[in-house]
Amino acid sequence: MARRHTPWKKTLRSGAALVSAGALMSVGALGVVRAMAATVTLPILVNVVKSIEVTINTSLNFGTVAITNPDVVGAVRLDPSTSRLSLDGRGGLALAGGTPKAGRIRISGAPFPVNVSLAADTMQIGNGVDFMTVSKFNFMTDQAGPRVTITPGGAGSSAFLNIGATLTSRTGQPTGTYTGANTIYANYQ
Repeated sequence: MARRHTPWKKTLRSGAALVSAGALMSVGALGVVRAMAATVTLPILVNVVKSIEVTINTSLNFGTVAITNPDVVGAVRLDPSTSRLSLDGRGGLALAGGTPKAGRIRISGAPFPVNVSLAADTMQIGNGVDFMTVSKFNFMTDQAGPRVTITPGGAGSSAFLNIGATLTSRTGQPTGTYTGANTIYANYQ
C-alpha cells in the first residue's frame, strides 16, 4: 500500500526546514559578526611649536597736529611704510611738529603662517572730555589693509609689521592729548 502524505505532515516538514534554514542563517550571521570584530592600533602624533608672541616696538603716533579751522573736519593719514603724515587738503588740520611714527609690532613664533588683524577697523581716541576718530588701519603699506598673513622667519623666527591709520577731527575739536588703544590678534593659520 502506498503511503499517502497528508497536508498536515507536509506543513510540519516544511516548517522544520524553515527553522533549520533560519538556524543556519543565524550561525552564518554570527560568523560575520565575529569577522567584523577586529583590533587596530591608532597612531597618535603631535607637532609642538613655539607659541606666538606679539611685542609692541613703537606706538602709533600722529605727532602734533593743529586745528586750523574749527568749522572744518580735517584728516591726516600716517603711512605705515614711511611714517609720513599727509593732509587731506580740506584745511581743517595742519602739521605742527612732533615726530609721527607708524606703529611697529614684532611677531615671534614658529615658521608657520600667522594671521594678524586688528580688533577695530574704526575707533575713537579721547582726551577725557572729547574724542577723535582713528580709521583705515593698515599693515605695511597703505594698500595692505587691516588684516595680513605673515610667516615669521629669519633669526629667532620673527617678523616685523608697521601699522598706519587715518586720524579725523570733528568740527569744534578741543585741544588736548588724545589717547586710545586697539587690540592686535595673531593666530596660526
